[in-house]
Amino acid sequence: VKELRLVVTNAGDGIAYDHADWADAQVTCELADSVPPVAPQGLTATASSAGITLNWADNKEPDLAGYRVSRSVSAGGPFTVLTTTPLTASSYTDTAAPQGTVSYYQVVAVDKSGNASAPSSASATRPGTVLGRATLANLDGGPFADRLVFNRIGSLVSPPGNGVHDRATLRITNTGTGTLQITGLPLTDTWELDPALTLPLDIAPGQFQDVKLRFTAQSVKVHAGTLTVESNDPTAPGQVIQLAGLWQSQSESGQEPSLEDIVQRGFGFKTAFAPGSDINKKGRVTPQGDEVIAPYWQRADAARPVKVQQLAAYHTQGNTATLRWFAKGDTVTNTVLSHAGIDAQSVLPRKNGTNSNELATATFAPASTFGFRVDSENSDPTLNNQTKDRSNGCVDPCGQHVRFFKARDQGGQIMPDTYLLIMDYAGINYDYNDNIYLISNIKPAPILINVGTASGYKFTDPVGNVWVSDRDRNGYALFTPSTIIDEPAGGPNPSLDILKTSNDTLYQTYRGNVGNIMPRAVSFNIPLENGPQTLRLHFADLAHSVAGKRIFDVFAEGQKVLSNLDIVQEAGGGNTALVKTVSVQVTGGLLTLNLSASVDYPSIAGIEIVR
Repeated sequence: VKELRLVVTNAGDGIAYDHADWADAQVTCELADSVPPVAPQGLTATASSAGITLNWADNKEPDLAGYRVSRSVSAGGPFTVLTTTPLTASSYTDTAAPQGTVSYYQVVAVDKSGNASAPSSASATRPGTVLGRATLANLDGGPFADRLVFNRIGSLVSPPGNGVHDRATLRITNTGTGTLQITGLPLTDTWELDPALTLPLDIAPGQFQDVKLRFTAQSVKVHAGTLTVESNDPTAPGQVIQLAGLWQSQSESGQEPSLEDIVQRGFGFKTAFAPGSDINKKGRVTPQGDEVIAPYWQRADAARPVKVQQLAAYHTQGNTATLRWFAKGDTVTNTVLSHAGIDAQSVLPRKNGTNSNELATATFAPASTFGFRVDSENSDPTLNNQTKDRSNGCVDPCGQHVRFFKARDQGGQIMPDTYLLIMDYAGINYDYNDNIYLISNIKPAPILINVGTASGYKFTDPVGNVWVSDRDRNGYALFTPSTIIDEPAGGPNPSLDILKTSNDTLYQTYRGNVGNIMPRAVSFNIPLENGPQTLRLHFADLAHSVAGKRIFDVFAEGQKVLSNLDIVQEAGGGNTALVKTVSVQVTGGLLTLNLSASVDYPSIAGIEIVR
């Protein structure tokens, strides 16, 4: 600087004075500081559950003001300043760092003139909080993980020698990363821990503790209680397990729990059985509540087996019961499982076998349509002895000793492809608690009726489906008037070629000639659950080859679904298959079809209920 001129202006008089007028004026000039500090050295980032700690070496600049720390979720930024006021220390703990993701940091040194160094960088991942997690498992393998089911007979001091399911185990597994501490296991109603456990109880990560419970009731038929698992699990500090217990004063003798006690109040299903709990229809084939009319079944998923668990057995003490399956149309049966005879008055009976404590569960994999058999009772009622049903007042059709209901979970939702099989030994009391099974991966098979054949007649079509007669082996007819003859006279003609089908046998018989009865109408009454149903009606005119010779209407559930049907005209000739698909809403537990002719007689060869 060669010359410095100082000009002072008096704001009062507006006169400017040269520095020469002020002999004692002094001016000091300094150059502005534009040199930044060096970047912090040795920056490290250390992560823990408490946060991420940064450390670096102290800078040596005499005019150092401090340090600024910034964080980003990406190495390339943008970065957010965490310390608006410069730090004077060479460390910083970021307690707000997110868990489970990488945090990227930059630290700069700042001097008193505001100059900032180049950034030093580091990164680290803060781990999740180390916590215990309580995961509960019902070791009974029952249908619901949060419900344990028990039963007892008589007193604690002198119970009968029956096998009962008065003990169950709940497993508590620590699926977290820290120690799980069980602080309480309070129980309500008549249960106790056996053995007792000393609390608090610590469970290391990956380890488990079995909690064993005993049902101790000595009165009252149905008990409902709870077990609460209290722990330091922050996500579920108080998990509640439902406890259900069934007690009877003595074995059998009219003291058994009812079907509703077992299935609804015991296991917790919301399945509906019958209005007013009156399921006793003396074996009559009629659907009630959530019942499905299904003599035969198929696998819902052909890649998986059928799974069975016996939920209860309440029949003659000491007797076993065996569940079997058989291919439709075959007499050979295949054993699925048997329960231990000592557990014939118990929920969750054990599998039959020497010293076996394994519960009665099994899987099987039928290749085709199949039926169930429990001892002598079949899922197809036409195969059952119906004499006692009729003597007890059953009105045909009878023989419904094995019944199926849609399984509804504790929230009332239908469990996919899962059904309750309940059964009663014929003619005893029709309480349907003799044996109860939960079966999954099944669906009702189509109902295939070959019309116009003799009682008990059946055949297998080219794709392996078995069709049965519209008269059962006991003589009951699905049609009225029951005097309608089988046609043609002499039965099916195996050499008759039916056009437009590979299933000739189905169309080689038919029914419709009511004789001199007027009007010329035939009705079919088929037990079936309520709701929408799809029907495939099969026709072939074996008597006429010219249109206009046979004309009739078809009604389903009172609604006309086919008008002025002329089989020859629509099929394109005589001896030619015609299939009509119709939809119907079934009510009253009975599918009603009515065929009424205006020319000649009606004629139908087959009825297929698509499932």
